[in-house]
This record gives sequence, structure tokens and C-alpha cells, in this order.
Amino acid sequence: MASQGNNLFVADSLSKYYVINTINGNIIWSKTHTSPYNSQVKIYKDKVFVVDSENTLNCYSIKDGSKLWDLKTEKSFINSSKKLSIVLKNNNVYFSNSLGDITAVNSDNGSLKWQISTQNSNIYEEIFNFKTSEIIAGNKSIIFSNNKNEFYSVDQISGTINWKQKINSNVRPTLIGSLILTISIEGYLYIIDNETGNIIRITDVFSRFNDKKRKNIKPIGFLVGTHDIFLTTSNGSLLVIDKLNGKTKSTFKFSKGKLSRPLSLNQNMFIIKDNSIIKLN
Repeated sequence: MASQGNNLFVADSLSKYYVINTINGNIIWSKTHTSPYNSQVKIYKDKVFVVDSENTLNCYSIKDGSKLWDLKTEKSFINSSKKLSIVLKNNNVYFSNSLGDITAVNSDNGSLKWQISTQNSNIYEEIFNFKTSEIIAGNKSIIFSNNKNEFYSVDQISGTINWKQKINSNVRPTLIGSLILTISIEGYLYIIDNETGNIIRITDVFSRFNDKKRKNIKPIGFLVGTHDIFLTTSNGSLLVIDKLNGKTKSTFKFSKGKLSRPLSLNQNMFIIKDNSIIKLN
């Protein structure tokens, strides 16, 4: 879902897409696509961008749902097990597909700017288990990682790789000034220099879990606050990590299952678990 003013655009796994009025709940228009959707939704001006299960980026008019253009990338014989990522920057759309390709497209007309491939495997099991992080945009680069021990910084204009590090992570990284923060699948907090890609510090944030437990615990997502980093995990825990030294200060157990990535709004933090929402100061 994505909203603009009183319009809420929804694209679902049943190949339908529609706009709802957020004030009265009325459906303004509704249409059906040829395949399900499996990506983030982004809105820019009067255009909506969403990727379907055939790895095609679709651009729709938010006014009436008409398709303005699309750009097809290589199809995969299986759907991605993680929602594909889209980011908008400087009139360009950058998106990932289920095969590990990153593509840059002009948002006005859908013309291809560049495309890079991060994977070359055709093995079913490797493709099925492949997961990328969300893409984030810096001033001149886009940043992302995957669970194949690859962390990338790519030039926004040319698509050339600025640098690449061996970091095994599929959670959304965070860029703060000249520093990138990410957490590996194994539970290590990495601080990386955005310009050079050099690793400045690595801290074990899963140190409170014993060796037997931590093998089955994965990071879900994190939020950087003023003084602390808040990390949710697949075993229903929230870890509070000191931003200065990278050490885990406290752990809270909210669920037996996994929690969503923390979200912030009006000085509050929200976490989704099962069929409920947790609100924290």
C-alpha cells in the first residue's frame, strides 16, 4: 500500500489493484492485472510504481488506474520469498527483482537507464532461498545487500559498483551521514564508511542468546533512535542496543513468533505481532 493525500493505493497478491478514499472508505476505482504483485508500492507525482511476480515494473496513473508504461526484466520460475524493493531518487526508479537484478528506469517514460546482475545461479534451491534487503538511496549511490554475503554500493547514474563488502544481511540498512548501519543474519551490527566501504566496527548484538538458541534466531529489522537502536527478531524479541558502543542493553520478549520491523510515528514506536500492534514510547 501507499498513500497520497486522501488516496490509498493497494496492490495485492490476487492481481488486483485499486484506490480507496481514506476518509469514507469508498473504492474510487479497481482493476485487475495479469499477475500478482510482490513488491513495495511507491508514488511520485501522479504515478504509482509496483513490481509484479513476473519481475515487471508497472507504472499506473493514480487518477484512474490506467497503465502508463511498464518495463520487463528477466522472469523467474518461482516468486520471490521476500517483498521486492523500490526506491525513487532524482526522477529515476530503482528496483530489485527475484533474480537479484537491480534496474534503474526513468520515471517519466520507463526508459531503461541501466541494469546490473548480482547473481548468476540457475539452481532452484539457491534462487528460492535468495533474499535481498530493501534498497536505500544516498546522495549519489544506492545501497543494498543479500543473504549471499554481498553488500553493495552502486553509483546512481552509471550503475557501476562503487564497492562491495562480504556482509551476510537481508535487513534494510540505514544511512546516517557518512555511515551505513546494518545487521547480519548471524546477529552482528556493522558500521561501514559510505564512501570507501571500509568496515569501521563489528559488534555482536546477539551476545545475550546462548549458542543453541541464536542459531535459530534471525534479525527482522531495526530502527535507529537518538541514543539507541531497536532491533526485532524472528523469535519475538526486541533488542535495545546502545548506538555509541553497539552493545545490547536490554531484551524484551513480546511474542513466540517473529515481529515486524519497528516503525516510528510522533515520538512513538510501533511493532506488529500476529494480529495485534504494540505501541511503545
